Amino acid sequence: MKNIKNFLKASVLAAVAVLSIGCNTDPEYYSTVAPEIFFTSQETVWQRYMRPFTHWKWHIGTDTHRKDIQTITTDEITIPTKGSDWYDGGAYQNMHHHIFPVTEGVYHTNFYGVGMGVALAYDAINDLELYVDWDKVGMTEADKELMVAQLNIVIANLMKDGLDFFGGMPLYERGDTEIKARATDVETFEWIEKLILDNINKIPVKQQLGGEETTYIYRAFAAAQLAQLYFNAEPYTSGAKSMYAECAKICEDIINGVYGPYALGENWNDVFKYGNEYCPEIIYGIPSDATYSGANTSYWQRWFHYNTKQYFGGAPYGDWNGFAIQPSYSPTGELYTTKLGRPMSKFHDTDLRKQPYKYEGNGEYTGLFLMGYQVNPSSRNDGTWVSTGAREYQGLGRATIENGEIVIHEDEPKIIYLNDAVARFGLGNMGDNDPAHQALRVYDWTEDGTPIGRKNVGTDENPKYEYFVIDRKDLGHLRSTIADGEESTGVRLMKLNPPVDKLEYDNLRMRYPAMTPVVRLAEIYYMLAECKMRMGDKETAAELINTVRARNFPGRVDPNPVTAANLDKYRMLDEWLVEFLGEARRRTDLIRWDAYVTESWWDHEPSNDRTKHRFPISANSMASNNLLEQNPGY
Repeated sequence: MKNIKNFLKASVLAAVAVLSIGCNTDPEYYSTVAPEIFFTSQETVWQRYMRPFTHWKWHIGTDTHRKDIQTITTDEITIPTKGSDWYDGGAYQNMHHHIFPVTEGVYHTNFYGVGMGVALAYDAINDLELYVDWDKVGMTEADKELMVAQLNIVIANLMKDGLDFFGGMPLYERGDTEIKARATDVETFEWIEKLILDNINKIPVKQQLGGEETTYIYRAFAAAQLAQLYFNAEPYTSGAKSMYAECAKICEDIINGVYGPYALGENWNDVFKYGNEYCPEIIYGIPSDATYSGANTSYWQRWFHYNTKQYFGGAPYGDWNGFAIQPSYSPTGELYTTKLGRPMSKFHDTDLRKQPYKYEGNGEYTGLFLMGYQVNPSSRNDGTWVSTGAREYQGLGRATIENGEIVIHEDEPKIIYLNDAVARFGLGNMGDNDPAHQALRVYDWTEDGTPIGRKNVGTDENPKYEYFVIDRKDLGHLRSTIADGEESTGVRLMKLNPPVDKLEYDNLRMRYPAMTPVVRLAEIYYMLAECKMRMGDKETAAELINTVRARNFPGRVDPNPVTAANLDKYRMLDEWLVEFLGEARRRTDLIRWDAYVTESWWDHEPSNDRTKHRFPISANSMASNNLLEQNPGY
């Protein structure tokens, strides 16, 4: 840590010092600079204070590795291998099957993300307390106390991640210069708890309902961190603590305005769409503007099909064609019967979110998914479609069924149909040369999802094709595993930073300005509901969940509300899944319900190995600190 601190201080402060020398253009190099020279204005104090926030923003908002281990190791999201694409040495298949090698970089990145953030925050606190002349820069001791308190909450949040992912962590205090061994999970839990309790009352309460959210931490966020800690106390401490009552009290206080005025968004997408920095539901969020900071651009790259840019009228979005919602249906079109997973089937058909994403202009949109026939439903891009990449569905000719007859429009490219199923529909199983199976390769999908096949009734030299409808029930030979994806596999989630179309993409203000929610009031409602459920009050629990659910349906009429009678472990987990799909929390919820290693879902069988509740300390991390001990099971 000492070396990290010295390096950061030398590089950051030296860079600023060089810029402030004056008009002499002759280069003059410094390896370090005295802090007294750097801290000459309020601006420089704010710069020093904010540096840990930039790392924290990356860790919780931008780092794909953090999202990966919380989502694709669970029953909500997958990255199917598509031929040679997205195999990456088996990394994603391993995560799906709960094989966690110590050499995999994703675990090192998360351990590093926590440790580096803590080091940066402590270094900033040290400089603010020791080197700033607060009177000279026109600031007060109260300003210092507030900055230090907020940085301590950042540290607590990072360490809570470390506790969640790895268990006990090294517990560094400000001024420590020697490396430390890991504390126990209980010691780490209590250390985080104390850090929050020592600082929460030093942070101001938000005053205005719907007041703009920035990077500023209000007291409600600190309270939410404590609530999250208590909510997961049992898994965090290997069963040593259970604190649902304590969590419930904090959640009730947040909802009742004790920590400032907050309210649920009126519409389901208020919390995600443009201008959401004024949404009263957001308790903390990360400002995001790809135009200037590049935040979250990788989010779209990993979800979009190669030609999704066509869906948005030619807007130049990235396109890696990776992520997909885990399937609800088998290749034959039958609904999977596992209690967990199959996310799309958990949305009621009248749910306003269960629609194709349609950008309406000026920041407004409907629908949460790219799914089905990829023709943009927006009148702003009437007729815009997504063609195949022509790597798997060879040839041109879009198929339609008109008056009961198959019509092939030879002059039109085939349009991608994103299926809520995973299989090599257009290619057949790898290594399967059975002629009967090969004859059932899907050539195209119609607008209503009917698969169309074709057969050559001519010769290889002079082919002539006949087209026919394929009965999905005849596709039982197709495998559905994470290794069996293809170009059009899976529904895609359009949740964070809603994409605009070409008409507005060139407007820098509209490109990616939406804030990424970190904590929102709906989570507080759901935590309180689960606590009430666990304490025997299912009626109040159902009421709380239904308060959030209502906004997802036309006229706020919920056709399948939660009741005391239908609320059990699986309904509760379904509610978490549907409301927070893709928000990097699913693994934690499954572990809290002891379902992460004990339950089945699509292409995943339980190991019943609870050592997998925690990830390994990576080989790189172990090599950098010889006092670290590996987690059991690795």
